[in-house]
Amino acid sequence: MKRQNRQKSPRGYLMLDMIIVMTMTIMLLSVASIWVYKTLQYSTDIKQRELHARSISRISRQLRTDVRNANSMVAKDKSLIIESDEKQSIEYSINANTVHREASGAPVHHDDFEFATNATLTWSVDANSGAVSLDVGRDFSDRSASKKEKRKGLDAQILLIVAEEPQ
Repeated sequence: MKRQNRQKSPRGYLMLDMIIVMTMTIMLLSVASIWVYKTLQYSTDIKQRELHARSISRISRQLRTDVRNANSMVAKDKSLIIESDEKQSIEYSINANTVHREASGAPVHHDDFEFATNATLTWSVDANSGAVSLDVGRDFSDRSASKKEKRKGLDAQILLIVAEEPQ
């Protein structure tokens, strides 16, 4: 019987195997990076919506508290001035997507209410009733599925009326 003396040589990978593995790895990484990017984008959008909703709630409570003690309200272009019995003046001013509140009196108090970046804030005055409202809306045209649909929404309308004292 003849004995064959073969040496087992270490078997390496073919170049084609390496190319296939690298291609699959690159495809998986690109899909994963898109998924991570979209997740971060949705996360910031959700945080901005939460901030917006929280600001609507906070400013609504604060405005109603201020108007409860008010004698008069004067709404100008981008500001609202509330005068009260205690010789206190409160001014709300709109600057882009932020409403700044400044209360004069014994302790001067400042507060900011920040809304979403695409928010529109306006003061509206009803000439018949003397009511003032803060209209808070957002423009969703950049986020709509079809660019034909331009949806502008009014998120909140905070209506303020100075109560007349009974005579």
